[in-house]
Amino acid sequence: MSRKELKKGAKTKLNGHFSFFFLLFLPYIVLYFIGSSQSNSQGLKTLQNQQTGLNWGSILLLLASLILVGAQFVSLDSIRNKVEYTQGFSKGFTIFSNSKYFWGAVGIGLLEFIWVFLWTLLLFVPGIIKGLAYSQAFYIYRDSVDAGQPLRFRDAVTQSRQMMDGHKWEFFVLQLSLIGWQILVWITNGLAGIWVFPYTNLTYANYYDHLKEEQAGNIVEPATEN
Repeated sequence: MSRKELKKGAKTKLNGHFSFFFLLFLPYIVLYFIGSSQSNSQGLKTLQNQQTGLNWGSILLLLASLILVGAQFVSLDSIRNKVEYTQGFSKGFTIFSNSKYFWGAVGIGLLEFIWVFLWTLLLFVPGIIKGLAYSQAFYIYRDSVDAGQPLRFRDAVTQSRQMMDGHKWEFFVLQLSLIGWQILVWITNGLAGIWVFPYTNLTYANYYDHLKEEQAGNIVEPATEN
């Protein structure tokens, strides 16, 4: 499926159920912008050599990241026509509805951070490449949990690397094609995020779903990540 078709499908879902997706992403949006504001404020105090105490901004941003993973799961269900468009706000906390979802998000997120960081120490570009390679790990893990055969965190990351073999540039270009929307969020001081965040995440969920369908039956057994 082309980038245009992926984005069109995402827009159709979003525009048809905007109030649901607004409420779904609202917890993430609120925590993200409060956390960012707190982090910037505490960073300024640090530069001024003032005592900062506990970094609440970073804690809120971490919580926002976890909530975003749950919203991405719901977005994938929407792409697959497996979600009821009710109780959007409560579904915004999906990551806490299943302990495997929660610990999967924590464990995979930590592994990705460590591995991408280590690759970035070598050169900046390898870090970007590895970030693209690991980009489907959350979706892969979630599908394994729902199938009753949860993967180890490491295996989910490895299967993402295998799935993205030959598709990293394709996904990178898809991300670049959405960068204008991210700039719009910045220009509007975050206001455009109420539409942009659901739209971009629906697009990425659509990409994963079509890539998985394309590769059905072709994902090899997990191997150890180096």
